Amino acid sequence: MVKYDVVIIGAGPGGLTAAVYALRSGLSVAIIEKGMIGGQASLTAEIKNYPGFINISGMDLAMKMHEQATELGAETIYGEVTNVNFAPMNNLIIVDGEQEVFGNTVILSMGAKARTLGVAGEEKFIGRGICYCAVCDGAIFKDKEVVLVGGGNSAVEDAVYLSNICKKVTVINNLPTFTCQEGVLKEFEAQKADKQNIVVNQNSCVLEIIGENQVEAVKFLNDDGKEVTLNVDGVFIAIGRTPDTKVVRNSIHLDEHGYIATDENLETNQPGVFACGDVRVKELRQIITACADGAIAATNANSYITNND
Repeated sequence: MVKYDVVIIGAGPGGLTAAVYALRSGLSVAIIEKGMIGGQASLTAEIKNYPGFINISGMDLAMKMHEQATELGAETIYGEVTNVNFAPMNNLIIVDGEQEVFGNTVILSMGAKARTLGVAGEEKFIGRGICYCAVCDGAIFKDKEVVLVGGGNSAVEDAVYLSNICKKVTVINNLPTFTCQEGVLKEFEAQKADKQNIVVNQNSCVLEIIGENQVEAVKFLNDDGKEVTLNVDGVFIAIGRTPDTKVVRNSIHLDEHGYIATDENLETNQPGVFACGDVRVKELRQIITACADGAIAATNANSYITNND
């Protein structure tokens, strides 16, 4: 049996920061990751809003975080968590259906994935013109022309945000009208009238994203049933996110959207089980807020162990 003070599920910025804070508190740490170190952050070509770096790729930032955690003594286990059994000071995590990992505490940092369009060219150009976070990547497209796909609150808010940065924002919504709240729509309409750089295509759908090494154009079907090819520099997709909480949905309290509910200490309804980053209920999902979550979760995991030792 291998047992750690802290088992962290997910090696995104939140999980890696939690590892650093836990290790510096003298705790033993295992990080379990089923995919890529850095999670969604590693797919970002340029990060310009993380303190200390004027410009750094998501992959480079994630590797630096992982290197720091590793040098401090973190063990990384590559595999998918297939089952969990939470119990105070004796949490069991099953990896790939067979490997047993025990932890006095657990920090859930599985992240949330942006919903994709599933059209030709989308996967090819992720990080090369296709973005899923306007706040994260909008500055890259300063004075350029972009497409924004979506019609809910996030999409409409992103369109307003991007219109202050980009030369032109073309909104493509597959429904006849926006589904955002009335207040959000009013702000959007006011911004559209003021900036005059927002074009809306309702009842339209993206067919293909075109380019060589990066996004160069978007082909979409407009409300007249005609195919239109629009030359653009980038595409922002804002059709929602899906938290990666399937493995814990029967063990942890989730909100109606599947995100993990925590208290102010980032502890879940299971004693000694914490959550950090995009996987939990929160307002702002950014690399820096995930890191802040990780620090808080690890600090409180340390307090939990001290109080229950």
